[in-house]
Amino acid sequence: MRKLIAILLIFAASITSVSVFASEKEGLVYTDSDYERLHAVIEHVDNVLKYGHGFNPNTNLLPDAVNTLTGEPAKWTFPNRAKVPYSDLANQQNFLRTLVALSKVTNNSKYHNEAKATVGEFMENYQDRNGLMYWGGHRIINMETLEVQSTEGENGPHELKNMLPYYELMMEVNEAATIRFMEQLWTAHFRWQTADMNRHGSFSTAYDPNVFGQPMIDDVIKLDPETNMPIIPADSPGDLPFVNAATDLAYAAFTLSNHRGDSEPANWARYLMKQYELASNPETNMTVYQYKSTRVSKSEAECLDPSYTNSGCGDRVARQFRDFGPIARESSVQWKNTQAVYVDNVLMMLEVAEKFGEDDFIARSRKYLEGYLDMAYIRVDGRNKIIPMFNDGTVTYGYVTPEPGYYGPSNMRIDYTDLPSTFLLPILRTVLMTKDEADQVKLWTYFREIVHTFGLGDVGELGGKNPSLELESSIDDPFALMTMIELYDATGNRDYIDLARTIGNNLVRKKFHRGFFVENEIMLYSRLDQPDTLALLILDGVIRGIKTSDMPYYLADSGYIHGYMLANDGVSETRDYSPKYIYIRTIYELED
Repeated sequence: MRKLIAILLIFAASITSVSVFASEKEGLVYTDSDYERLHAVIEHVDNVLKYGHGFNPNTNLLPDAVNTLTGEPAKWTFPNRAKVPYSDLANQQNFLRTLVALSKVTNNSKYHNEAKATVGEFMENYQDRNGLMYWGGHRIINMETLEVQSTEGENGPHELKNMLPYYELMMEVNEAATIRFMEQLWTAHFRWQTADMNRHGSFSTAYDPNVFGQPMIDDVIKLDPETNMPIIPADSPGDLPFVNAATDLAYAAFTLSNHRGDSEPANWARYLMKQYELASNPETNMTVYQYKSTRVSKSEAECLDPSYTNSGCGDRVARQFRDFGPIARESSVQWKNTQAVYVDNVLMMLEVAEKFGEDDFIARSRKYLEGYLDMAYIRVDGRNKIIPMFNDGTVTYGYVTPEPGYYGPSNMRIDYTDLPSTFLLPILRTVLMTKDEADQVKLWTYFREIVHTFGLGDVGELGGKNPSLELESSIDDPFALMTMIELYDATGNRDYIDLARTIGNNLVRKKFHRGFFVENEIMLYSRLDQPDTLALLILDGVIRGIKTSDMPYYLADSGYIHGYMLANDGVSETRDYSPKYIYIRTIYELED
């Protein structure tokens, strides 16, 4: 963690406080392999800057991804076959953090200055008069013309979902523009009278200088007096209050409150997060993806077609999974969008708890994670898996969908889903920030089993005692790397940093190709928002004795562009996401 977390164990017969995660760090020697990792990151960053700026020397903006064979930006191919090299600063937050981190470890301000130049030009030229930025899921900057383009029709909306901008850097560059954006993010996305929230915000919404001065309203989630279960309203007017959008709204409001010393933005952020808490299942403690469903606004004829998945036909899970009765709601699904619910949102809450003192979020994070793992975690054939279910524990494993819908085609069998390595960080950070040892035990037990199943060995007993790690592991995962760094930071146990070095070496060996970091050797594009380089620099800083609190921090890896594009058949139109459609291409599919 960025600061030493002292977790107190209070003995019944003593007033002496003992840290369960007592850190006794000794000096680390910087080795040749440490330098080789750093050199790889420097080469990658220098190449991104070289080719990114070389494509259009008239701008400091950078492309979202670089073609590692040609050095050209990745291109969005519209249905009319127009190929647009694109930049979307919302999708480059990890690269901005990487630039600042690289200046930290090299003591060279060049990279920090590059980050400021990129952000400065963007904020100067690509902020709407109402305060919203031209970035996110449906807006891009054409790297050739430097004009704003929409991927979602002629006037794509503003959308941020788990992108968690690097506000510290933005404040450093242009404080007034940053504050205006934070305020307008709420004005454009949140409905003050009804607590409806939409992931889509309009660029036509007028700026409101009194945005957070609205009177507080009652909670929209009420409990059924007979069952004591939350009642999920089905009256949203087409808005979809996804938690991944709420995560960004809450993070902006808490950051703004801290910056201005004004409690009102934080009060509204607490209110918003409380709706998800109230909508959680009180028996299983599993939480929700959204706290409202949409009302039916489309015609009966339109909604008779099961393949028509517009939210105007009401709750899409209720339509496709109606065999399961009232629990079948979009809010209750526990096998899709779990990254947004249990990773990104939890990491945001823990960050806010640590930086801004929202301690209730620590207990809430623990409750959510324990509830989810208690009910849904399973090992299958030596792999970490999740049992598909609704948040009351109703299992959907083995169910075959009778007709198509929002969640997939007809005759789709619901199977186990992978528990990704991204879960390691929220689980560990929750343990480290939980004060009472008794409250740490359950999550640490899950953490220990999950780490072992990923092939990293035994992290040891609670407090990091007696680990037996797989120091020769072949794992090349940035989340496993950051996990070991944070374990070392909390305990000072050299075994953790030794494994972190091994994972870092694996990352360079397996992912550094053609002068760039890529997902694997045959992948065509190097994506700027990948977390590998930031993780490697955090490791480098720790080895050099730099406090983790002085390094940029990992929060999310959720950048994307969504919209209409030319399908792979070269004829038809499709609507998809850049990570699924563009960044999966290999060097054997070189674009024109």
